Amino acid sequence: MPIVPQVGRRSPRARLTLGSIAVFLWIGVLLHLFPVAWMISASFKPTREIFDQPFNLIPKEPTTASYGLLANTVTPPGTDLNIDVFRYPLYTYLLNSLVLAALTVLIQVPITAMAAYAVSKLHAPRSAKLLFFFFIGTLMIPGQIAIVPRFLLLSHFPWPTRAVPDIPFTDLMFPSLSFVGTYWGVVLPAAFSAFNFLLFKGFFDTLPVDLIEAARIDGASELTTLRKIMLPLARPVIAVTTYFAFTSAWNDFLGPWIMLMTNQAKWPLSVVIYKLQFFLTSWQPSQGSMDPAAQALLSSGVGYNALMALAVVESIPMFLAFVIFREQLMKGIQIAGLKG
Repeated sequence: MPIVPQVGRRSPRARLTLGSIAVFLWIGVLLHLFPVAWMISASFKPTREIFDQPFNLIPKEPTTASYGLLANTVTPPGTDLNIDVFRYPLYTYLLNSLVLAALTVLIQVPITAMAAYAVSKLHAPRSAKLLFFFFIGTLMIPGQIAIVPRFLLLSHFPWPTRAVPDIPFTDLMFPSLSFVGTYWGVVLPAAFSAFNFLLFKGFFDTLPVDLIEAARIDGASELTTLRKIMLPLARPVIAVTTYFAFTSAWNDFLGPWIMLMTNQAKWPLSVVIYKLQFFLTSWQPSQGSMDPAAQALLSSGVGYNALMALAVVESIPMFLAFVIFREQLMKGIQIAGLKG
């Protein structure tokens, strides 16, 4: 229902109301776009100009040096400095983010869809309700609480203890596998999403059981029914869940930081942005001399302009993902809204 009815919109009062709403919305749009514009502008400024004229969106001395620095290593060949940021070119960290996001999408969306289909169409009402509450109950547990047990579990899978237990009556330890320092240590905990499970189940509940029964009569298995009948009908929901899974994995910092902290070659962009921000804000002139690694970073020109350039680079894939899935996202959001 529109805020202002169609009838009587030409009256002065209705026009004033519509104009006030439009002005309010445009102010909100500008407030949201200003940080993005400032980020892009700062990435083309020298670091000195960022502090001298912080609110000037048009650089007086535009430069692409920060983007050039991000494409190369900071240390020259032959030197051996323990640099915590930019030990590798930017494309290495960008590729790591893409790999983590792609693996998360490829694993999370099918597993979540299968779980939602099983709860919606395969289980008896009583067991389906219990499974539903079990899956949704994971939303009530903050992710920070599971950090320590998750790290212990992935350190020597499948034993969620501080050390691998011994086989009874022997001095041998049970077999274990460590995911620390690997992509799988980040991807496996994100293999299921309770929120995306809600979206899938809500859509599957609206589909008639006659479709499944007809497929069973034709000899189709449950997996075939899901793959050839249910999922094609759920394309808008798949687009929404894929976008949510991709953006969540792309922006994830805590998981990669904990599991990959000792292996910079596999850091995603989110970790590099944090490390660069920490480097730029941690050292103060009052602390005295700077270590050679920090001096190498500063002498190469890395500063807040590089931090903004890195943020711009990180935001581009999310923007492209929204453009690609825009139409399906709108349909999926409309479907979810009608179910509410």
